[in-house]
Amino acid sequence: MTLSPFMLLHIITGSIAVIAGLLALILKKGQKYHRLSGKVFVISMAIMALSGAYIAYIKPMMITLIAGVYTLHLVLTAYVVVKTPEKTCTQFDYYTPLSSGGLVCLSMYFGLQALNHENGTFQGFSHEPYFFFALLSAIALIGDIRLLICKGLTHGHRLARHIWRMCFALYLAIGSFFGQGAKALPETISQSVLIELPEPLILLIMTFWLLKTAIKSHKFASTTTTSKSTKCKTTSS
Repeated sequence: MTLSPFMLLHIITGSIAVIAGLLALILKKGQKYHRLSGKVFVISMAIMALSGAYIAYIKPMMITLIAGVYTLHLVLTAYVVVKTPEKTCTQFDYYTPLSSGGLVCLSMYFGLQALNHENGTFQGFSHEPYFFFALLSAIALIGDIRLLICKGLTHGHRLARHIWRMCFALYLAIGSFFGQGAKALPETISQSVLIELPEPLILLIMTFWLLKTAIKSHKFASTTTTSKSTKCKTTSS
């Protein structure tokens, strides 16, 4: 089977993204090689998502187009938030609700198309995956609006936004990588239970880092409050 240049680009960058993403999870956070693997992950994911969205648009296959744009949204917003100082909004942040809100509308529209179709599908998919992406996009939209309302995020909230968006983008990439790539693997491997482990493992790692970040943020907030109370008592006395 001959692959188009865009499909070849999609496969290569997707493979690089999976490797770089896994390295970023393993390496010590904030250090040189973590940041380097993170940058490679962002660039390769952006190219993979854009090429995948283009292929889906030409085909057409709207669910894949939505998945590509959603993945791109997650990666870019996750990258920008750690490059932005605390309690600060960038010009980029004001456009993010348009992207996530547009994904909600698009996903709902095609989901309703599937529901109203005589065979209950649209382009071969039932309404469930479309509504699932509508829900995911709505979660992203809430976060995007909250960032603007708060005029930026604190250190802990910035990390949480970075973690869940990067990890979930990796989760989607790994799902696509093993879902499509498994067909090319020997049957003993493609039918193995091990092929299903990476996706839940990524979600577990994401949950671990989110909990760790929440605990650290809570401890820092408690320490800051105690320090301020001590200063006030010292001043008044």
